Amino acid sequence: MSSPIAAGQPYSSEETQRIIEQFNRDGYYHLGPVLAADEVEALREAMARKVADPRILNDEAGDHIRGISLMRMFEYSEAFRDLVVREPFVSLAEAILGDNCHLMSQNALYTEPDSSKVPDGPGGWHLDDLIHFPLPDAVEQHDPCITMPCFVLQIFTPVSDVESIEYGPTQIVPGSHRAGRGPAEQDKPTFCGTGPISLFARAGDAYMFNNQIWHRGAPNASDRTRFMAGVTYSKRFISQRFYPFIDYRMPPHVMEGASPRLQRLLGRHEKGAYG
Repeated sequence: MSSPIAAGQPYSSEETQRIIEQFNRDGYYHLGPVLAADEVEALREAMARKVADPRILNDEAGDHIRGISLMRMFEYSEAFRDLVVREPFVSLAEAILGDNCHLMSQNALYTEPDSSKVPDGPGGWHLDDLIHFPLPDAVEQHDPCITMPCFVLQIFTPVSDVESIEYGPTQIVPGSHRAGRGPAEQDKPTFCGTGPISLFARAGDAYMFNNQIWHRGAPNASDRTRFMAGVTYSKRFISQRFYPFIDYRMPPHVMEGASPRLQRLLGRHEKGAYG
């Protein structure tokens, strides 16, 4: 079955530079509408199918994290695999992370409509994984004149409408990628006087952020499940996170028909430093 994911078009060099400058300053960028209706439907259908698969969520060793994050979607759906090279996502990732960047992970998120289970939202306020450039308590932030490196770039593509607060939008604290620490509180954290904002979106919109920015999925207080597709890219030297890690073997079907660019993003690199 052919994938419905379009090739898309990269932004012009001028527009790409403008986006990157704002991204470097704020730690995020809202791209607006990107995906067509059939692309959204294919991604949503794959997520719904995986959520309903008893092998996935009924076993703690299944392809999920905390029951809300569906791992390695590129294995499960050709649409998700082809999303990795969908423009303008891939060219933005290469412009920010380098031409030899790769797919670090591809986890799809879903949040059921029961905010009482997660009053602070799924995961609460956090930055992803490690603090890359920690600062001592006496130093408020990294110098704003310095462009903070981005090692891991998250691009989210909501495949359900998240147009108001009750639907559990992604929320971020602008500029907090310069904090050198995680958020100190869960109740409306602020950075240099700036509080959280919500990234409202319709299905098919997209936004991206540096994984060092403070963010969360707001509690889903609506009557419908929130579905979030996307891609996590990283610089070449950051290890790919394909569970079960050293024992992972990519299924042969993932590489079938993959372009050289997609193969590299999936991990088929040329020799370089250290090997």
